[in-house]
Amino acid sequence: MPTLQVAISAAALQEIQADPEKQRILAACADPVTGFREFLRHWWFLDQESKKAKQLGEDLWDGQKLVIEAMAEHRWIYELKARKLGFTTLGVAFDAWVLRFRGPNERVHLFSRREDAANELLAAVKYGLDRLPRWMKLPVAVSKANEIVLVGGEDDLRRAKAYPADEETAVEATCTHGHVDEWQRMRNPQKVWQAIEPSMAGTCHIITTGLGPANFGSQFWVMTMNGDTDFHPLFVPATARPGRSYDWVMAKRKSMPETDARQEYPMSWEDALFAGADLPLAGEKLETCGALGDGLRDAEDGHEYVKSWDVGRHQDAAVCVVLDFTHEPPDVVHYRRLRGYTYPQIQAEMEAVHPLYPGTTVIEDNNAGEAVRENLDLPDDEVYGYKTTGSSKPRLIKKLEVALANEDVGWVKDDVEQLHNELATYQIPDTNVVQDSVMALGIGYDYWTNPNLKKKKRRKGRARVLRV
Repeated sequence: MPTLQVAISAAALQEIQADPEKQRILAACADPVTGFREFLRHWWFLDQESKKAKQLGEDLWDGQKLVIEAMAEHRWIYELKARKLGFTTLGVAFDAWVLRFRGPNERVHLFSRREDAANELLAAVKYGLDRLPRWMKLPVAVSKANEIVLVGGEDDLRRAKAYPADEETAVEATCTHGHVDEWQRMRNPQKVWQAIEPSMAGTCHIITTGLGPANFGSQFWVMTMNGDTDFHPLFVPATARPGRSYDWVMAKRKSMPETDARQEYPMSWEDALFAGADLPLAGEKLETCGALGDGLRDAEDGHEYVKSWDVGRHQDAAVCVVLDFTHEPPDVVHYRRLRGYTYPQIQAEMEAVHPLYPGTTVIEDNNAGEAVRENLDLPDDEVYGYKTTGSSKPRLIKKLEVALANEDVGWVKDDVEQLHNELATYQIPDTNVVQDSVMALGIGYDYWTNPNLKKKKRRKGRARVLRV
């Protein structure tokens, strides 16, 4: 096992050499897996509620313990949370641990909504570093409102810098750890992430409460749960701190508007991303429909199927939903989500799925979908193009909403979690909402239940266009 190297100040060298316990503590704090947990035993912070200095490691809350476990296992973590769970306090302590113990020349970037908020994060780092035992400290070379530099050795400068996060955010250097605080509440989370992501070269922790499903941070959360980002998703409910029982949370929520209550005291990630009545497909009926199916399965003799595709590439995924309309209610028997596939690869997948389930293949015919459809090697009368417009799409969504309300479509939630999550977070307007699976489901359901569509056979050529 390699020997851990720990930087110490010249002033503390003699004291540490004479004390085996101090040597043990330093070595334990420098352990790359368990070191942060040991470090917390020596970390002090200013409690914003009591305004008193407290030692963090002696009385961790349940939610904080979950975060620490995730930190030991994952380099990039997306922490979606209720308010006042101590995540930012824990994140600040991790920032300090990286500077002090993780290695030479560490560079930590702290991002928050405004300059003063970012500087407050850095001030909390300084507060804790100043209160470490004297023999554990490193010399400070620079201490400014937005920057601190520790000296670990002759060629070892460890720097933490605070940045306000807006559309103009410019990061001049790569960091070994990034702390992104209240990301969803930044003015433009997408542009902020585009600006700072290239500078992330080590660990990264996003810590945020929710702000409605149309927020880019919410879209990113759904992508993260589906494995489409490098982050590990971690949601922690409002009950994950002392004194917050389920009954206590429900009582608090009753005294607030629903949107505020669910975002302030979420019990699920759906609560955290809730934005009010503009979630047409969410609610109790969605959960009911998520238990009405018989699961993903092969085709059965005598059953009728529709295979519907929403075609996307690059940032958008191509999604296939196969519905069994002989089942009561119609349910999802096959689901594919293809991300990063080329159009020829998507075409090959369509040709492979088509014969597995007897029936029609319906393809959203907008943009790339039409070109893919025209090149399919499938019988003309078994392939249909479905072109959506600005006026027809709301009708499709409304029809899907009614189907959910009437329990007229089903699936098994655990089999098609991405589909279920997209339905739960679909919002109007849907500019920043992940919706590939929603559209694939809606297209298949609308095609089968609309006799006018089924009568209009769509050839693969360009001459005839089916508009709905």
